[in-house]
Amino acid sequence: MKNTYHGWEFRPAVSLFAHKICAALKLPEVTIEWCEGTQTAAISSKGKIRLANVRDDAILTRKDLAKYAGFVVHELLHRKYTNFNVRGASQYIDALHNAVEDAWIESKAIKANLTGNIAELLGTLIDDMTTQALDHVQGDGSKIDWSDPAQYPFVLAVYARPHATIKVPVAKGLKPIFDEAVKRTAQCGDSYDTLAVAVWVYERLNMLDQEPPPEPPVNPEPPPRGKPTDKPKGKDVGQPCDDGEPVEGEEGEEQGEGGKGNQQGEDGQGDGNDQGQGDKGDGEGSGEGQGEAEGDEDGQGGGGVARPPVRVNAANVEPQNRAPLGAESTGTYSTKFRLERDAYHVGDTPKFNLKG
Repeated sequence: MKNTYHGWEFRPAVSLFAHKICAALKLPEVTIEWCEGTQTAAISSKGKIRLANVRDDAILTRKDLAKYAGFVVHELLHRKYTNFNVRGASQYIDALHNAVEDAWIESKAIKANLTGNIAELLGTLIDDMTTQALDHVQGDGSKIDWSDPAQYPFVLAVYARPHATIKVPVAKGLKPIFDEAVKRTAQCGDSYDTLAVAVWVYERLNMLDQEPPPEPPVNPEPPPRGKPTDKPKGKDVGQPCDDGEPVEGEEGEEQGEGGKGNQQGEDGQGDGNDQGQGDKGDGEGSGEGQGEAEGDEDGQGGGGVARPPVRVNAANVEPQNRAPLGAESTGTYSTKFRLERDAYHVGDTPKFNLKG
């Protein structure tokens, strides 16, 4: 295998790989469309794979070829497993569905060992996506706000892939939802099942701003033997104490409430959410502060606090297929290319593409 390729050699190599994988997966042949300015790899229900075009004189490496091979494998897995007619009720649910579907088809293929190095190809693909997202600088010079609900579908797409070795921050409150989503995804049998998981996640995300019910005390300690907490201390039982000092029973009750606060604070530390609230003293401060710290650890820091996705359009979760820097194609004068209109599984909006 060559170490470098010119663009005019690179495109046929990718196409040849696609046809070989189709044969290995016992799928009908596909058509590769080399598109100008595309942002994501995609496949249509008719078997047309859209990839970012490269210049004829561009120099590309074996790493670039492996990356494009990962795009092809991912899209062919959609062709093998995805029902393109299954749609959610909104753009946000569709994005969540795409995240769950992507994780499901890749995990299913790796488990079945469909090709010898499929885990490596797909792991490299998602890790490359994650690295780009972590390094991305927005127009205002800031990094991505991972507490923004627009990012949750992408975060889920990374979180739900066990073969992803690089993770993105997970906002506080999302981990319990995503953990359950991963369990449900593992039980899915088709695209209707993955949509049901996406809808479940969406419903839970919209409950994030609801106050959790108070938790009962966990195994409260009984009062010490020989020191009843329901009787006053004094010379005569049943008579008020006349020395102006609090009685043992009253003091024990106050300390008991403070203890409950600490216990709930410990719950906050374990869950990494807002449940660590006590009624007395340092129970509230300790519970919330430690809970937030662990929430950050779940997402490797900087995840912030999750909030419901109210009137939010989700960020894209599909593999970001941009041509390598310096290899971008700006168009062609060839008469064999024509404009074609077709809809892909990433959204329903038809796009104009160059087809060879």
